[in-house]
Amino acid sequence: MSARKSIVSRNRDWKGRLFFGPRRLLYAGPLGETRPHAHHTFQLLLSFGEPVALRDGAQREALCHAAVIPPDVEHTVVSMVPAGVVLHVNPDDLGGRQLRTLDIGLDVEAWRRAGELLRACAVSSPPRRWAEAEALAQSMLRTLQADAGPPPPAHPAIKKLLRLLPESLEGDVRLSTLASQVGLSAGRLSHLFGAEVGLPLRPYVLWLRLHRAAAELREGASLTRAAHAAGFTDSAHLSHAFRRTFGLNPSEIAGVVEWVPPPPE
Repeated sequence: MSARKSIVSRNRDWKGRLFFGPRRLLYAGPLGETRPHAHHTFQLLLSFGEPVALRDGAQREALCHAAVIPPDVEHTVVSMVPAGVVLHVNPDDLGGRQLRTLDIGLDVEAWRRAGELLRACAVSSPPRRWAEAEALAQSMLRTLQADAGPPPPAHPAIKKLLRLLPESLEGDVRLSTLASQVGLSAGRLSHLFGAEVGLPLRPYVLWLRLHRAAAELREGASLTRAAHAAGFTDSAHLSHAFRRTFGLNPSEIAGVVEWVPPPPE
């Protein structure tokens, strides 16, 4: 391997923790390089120490200690920093709707300006435990005057579905099928899930599938086996989902990121 390829490989390593739960997706640790990508969430980025270089879809770059990147907007992380956090916020929940009022532009300077307030939330080191990650996420949202979202799910059908979904990824996870399993109509389930979980059902299932695939790859499974275990059509489908969500191939994140679930209720 050439020296250049070795450097690129190291810079793309996101060797941190991914705090993943019904209402939270937060990465904490080294911020590495990505390919250009976009996702249907707000992305709140905060670097602890030196700034991270971001690039927008028009190839403009800026050094940012913090940034707020709007949903569905192409962006690239072009330099590595030792420590930081990336918080994803669903644009359709209460916090996301409040973030929309910031009217953030499409260019990297607008993202940097929108994130300046977040610099006050920086801590001495990335969170290691769920409670620490949740406290930091709440602080970031409050700083931007965005509500932290709905309380934990309370409806029995939603609680049941959250228990069933992780074991149903290889089967039929269509809305109509899941609705019949928890005794609701498809329309009622769709509304309740979004209201109580803070994320529509379809992207939540995608997060679960990425989590499952990452766990399989971490245990040494082939890309094809991991894809099938997580309910993806094939390895190409899995790779596309990873690149679209994280700007990275599965092998660049699944084997090194520690996925941290919420504590049991």
